[in-house]
Amino acid sequence: MQQQSKDPRERFITRVAAQRTFIDVGGLSNVIYERISAAHAAGASRVAMLDVEKPECEWWSQLEQRLYDRGINRCEFISADVTTCSIEKFDVVHSSGVLYHLPSPITYVRKLREMTGEYCILTSTTMHTEIEGLGQSLKIPDGTVIFVPALADTHAGIVRDWFARHGFGDVTNSEVTFGGYKNLENYYPNWFIPTVSAFRTMATCCGFEIVDEADVYANCAHTLLLRPA
Repeated sequence: MQQQSKDPRERFITRVAAQRTFIDVGGLSNVIYERISAAHAAGASRVAMLDVEKPECEWWSQLEQRLYDRGINRCEFISADVTTCSIEKFDVVHSSGVLYHLPSPITYVRKLREMTGEYCILTSTTMHTEIEGLGQSLKIPDGTVIFVPALADTHAGIVRDWFARHGFGDVTNSEVTFGGYKNLENYYPNWFIPTVSAFRTMATCCGFEIVDEADVYANCAHTLLLRPA
C-alpha cells in the first residue's frame, strides 16, 4: 500500500488529479518544489509547468532531467508571466509559493480562476493573528494582509524573527539585486503576507469556493483545495 504523503498539497493532488489535465504554476524555483511528479503519480492525463523564468534559465533543463529520472517524458514547459499571459483551461491548477511574491495578488488569484476547469490547489505563506519575536508580541486583525515593504523597525524585527524561528529566511529581504520594491516585476521578495482568513477571502472574492484546506509548514503557510463557484 502506498504511504500517504504528509504534505496536504500532495494529498489534494492525489485526490483530484487522476484522468485530469494538470498544470503547476510557478513551481520551477529550485526544481525540487515541483508537483508535476505528484500529479503524474496520481494518474494525470496531461501535465504542464508554467513559470516566469526565461527559457534559458538552467532550472528548466534541471526539471526536464528530474522528470526524466522519474519516468516522465511528456511535460509541457511554458515560460510566461501568469498574470499577463493567455493560457487555456486545465482541469487542475496547482500553485504554491507565488501569491506573496507578487505586487498584485488578487490579479494572480483571478487569473488562476480563469485557468481552472475543475479544481485549484492554492498555497501561500500566511500570518498568525498574534506572533512573538525578539521578546515582543504583535497582534493583527483576522482579515489583515501585511504589506511587507511597509514594515519597519520593531514590527519588521518581530515578523522577521517569527518566521526565522519557524525555518524561513529573512521574509523582509527586498532582493535589491533585482530592483527591490521599486521594481514591480521583481517577483523574488515577499510583497504581501495574508492571515489565513484574508487568504481564504481572496480566493472566494475571485470566484472560488473552498472544498478543503490544511495548514503546512508549522502553521506559517496554508493550502486551499478550491473549485470554481
